[in-house]
Parts: sequence; C-alpha cells; structure tokens
Amino acid sequence: MKVVHITPTYFDNSSIIGGGERYPTELASWMAKLVNTTLVSFASQRKSYCMGKLKVEVFPVKHFIHGSKMNPISFRYLRSILKADIVHIHNMNTIVSDLGCLIGFLLGKRTFVTDYGGGGSLVLNRKLPVFSCYRHAITYSHFGLNFIPDELQKKSVLIKGGLDTDKFCPDPDLAKQNKLLYVGRILPHKGINYLIEGFRLLNRPDYQLTIVGRIYSEAFYQDLKQMVEGLAVNFVHNADEQRLLYEYRTAKVTILPSVHTTCYGDYTPVPELMGFTLLESQACGTPVVCTDAGAMHEFVEDGRTGFVVKQNSGEAIATALQQLIDLSPSEYAEFQTTCLDWIKPLSWSNVIQKYLQIYEEA
Repeated sequence: MKVVHITPTYFDNSSIIGGGERYPTELASWMAKLVNTTLVSFASQRKSYCMGKLKVEVFPVKHFIHGSKMNPISFRYLRSILKADIVHIHNMNTIVSDLGCLIGFLLGKRTFVTDYGGGGSLVLNRKLPVFSCYRHAITYSHFGLNFIPDELQKKSVLIKGGLDTDKFCPDPDLAKQNKLLYVGRILPHKGINYLIEGFRLLNRPDYQLTIVGRIYSEAFYQDLKQMVEGLAVNFVHNADEQRLLYEYRTAKVTILPSVHTTCYGDYTPVPELMGFTLLESQACGTPVVCTDAGAMHEFVEDGRTGFVVKQNSGEAIATALQQLIDLSPSEYAEFQTTCLDWIKPLSWSNVIQKYLQIYEEA
C-alpha cells in the first residue's frame, strides 16, 4: 500500500503550528513506519527530503488565492498522486484539496478527507461534486463532525486521538511541584486571561503558574503581562522538547482554558478540535482542567482524569484547580493512574491501525 497525504500547510518551525498542521504531519510520520507514505505540502521553495521513513515533498508556490496561505495555487504536486493507492486530503476547503480529490478519483485512487476548519474563500467544491468523490471523511472528534457538510457526514468515520506515548510518558525520577501549567499558542481564543484570573482567585502564593507558548498576538501578550503583576507567573516562549516534557511531568495540573468568544468579543467557531495539550499532559500522568469549548470535553474523563468547566470563567477554573490541589496523595495518584489508562487507546500506534483498516476496507 502506498499512501499520499496532501495538506496545504505542514508542521515545522516556520508554520503557525496549530493542531490542523501538526495532526497530518504526525499521522503521516507514524503511518510511514508501517506502509510507504509521502507527505505533500507547499512552501516558497521546492524541497524533497525524508523524516525517518516518511518522504516529504514540498512544492513551490508563488501565488495564494486572495492572499490566503491556506489556499495555495499549484499543479506540480498532482504528480505525487500517480503511483499512490490511497490519497488522504487534509483540509477540504482549498483549491489543492479539491484538485487532489478530483484527480485521485479520476485515476481510481481511494480518496479520503480530514478537515480542520478554515480554508480558502474560493474553492471548487461549491461548483463541482467534489465531496461525492471521497470514500470517507475521517474525523477525530464528534465536535469536528458537525463542521463538515451533510454529504460527508453520511460517510464519516470517527478515529479519536493521535499521541506519541513513547515520548509523552511519566518520569518516576521527577517529583511533582506546586506548579500549574499552560501549554499552547498565546492567542486570545486560548483564554489565558481567564486562567490568570482563576489563578488570582485561587490565592495560593505557594503555587506558581507557568505559561509555555509562542507569542502570536503581541497586544494580547501585553494585556496578559499587566494581568500577572503581583502573581507568581512565569512565561516561557522558547521551550524545546525536553523542557516541555519536564514541565508536563513536574506540573500538578495542566490547564487549557480556550474559549469561543474572546475577551475582545471576537468569536471563534473551532477553538479546539482536539486539544493536544490535554492528551500530552495526561500521558505524562498529569491531570488536566479544560473548558467546555470545542471538542476538549471529549478528551478528558471528567472527574477522573481532570475537570471540564464552563468557558470564560476564572472562577470556574479556580474551583477546579482547588479540587485537584486539595486531593490527598492517594486520591491524586488515582487520578494519575486513570490518566495513563485513559490515554492508551489514543496512542498513535492504535490510531494508525484504525486508519489502515479503513483504507483497506474502502
């Protein structure tokens, strides 16, 4: 079996680095361990290289439709489909996605799609029957299923998860610290301001809040800096993989406080289609607190691996944090054990087997 994944953006140091870029990159990398797999994407220059067993083909783009980096114009990438058995499209609302689907279908390839929200303003699927050419739409959350057209919902398959449990795992040599953790981009829809508000309401001077993430909104970051005055809050903007693992493993709780409506009044329909932070933290044996925004509640066993609270509420976050902090050592250990059991079915090794089974059965 030869699989080609086509994605308008991919996960590297120059990308926006959101779940919609990270997921297809990691999916393809893990799939390459078992079958012949190529990841196709786009950038300013032509690149061809390997990441382990994964072949990466990056095709040059000079023009983007209406200036959107999510909607590149390219045709050279279509040659990658010729020898493929399986064509898996990532993000359904782009020109390259529509062309990849149509060409794959015409060549008799088994063609699939996974969507992450967003996309281009000009696409072919509004005029042509592109969606009828897909064998299945594969989603990784019930929430995400609601954002694909009815035609695709009728032939959708749900495969939850995708996590490297060899990397994200506990370290028995590291002790838990009085530390609360946030990991993610610094953007308004991430709701970090409500986390800081909750930390202030928690009023535990013996605890520290560590915020790990790159700045993608300078104005929002400056507002956060003003909010943390007088609080034990530490910002980390350049954490490498080892530092990230250390933070997960030594934190008492990890919080993902994303919201649909930001503190500035802007609305985001898909703030979290999964919430990788939640999976990574639980895999490291650290309970979590998240809001009910997006799909996050699907990836936390409420009351057993952490708590799901209402969004846009520092008070709700503070209450959940207090519950976890007040656990006895034996109760906290039970949360940790449940986290590790909960995450096992969501590991990439299990997820890839489900994908390959879907490909074979199509």
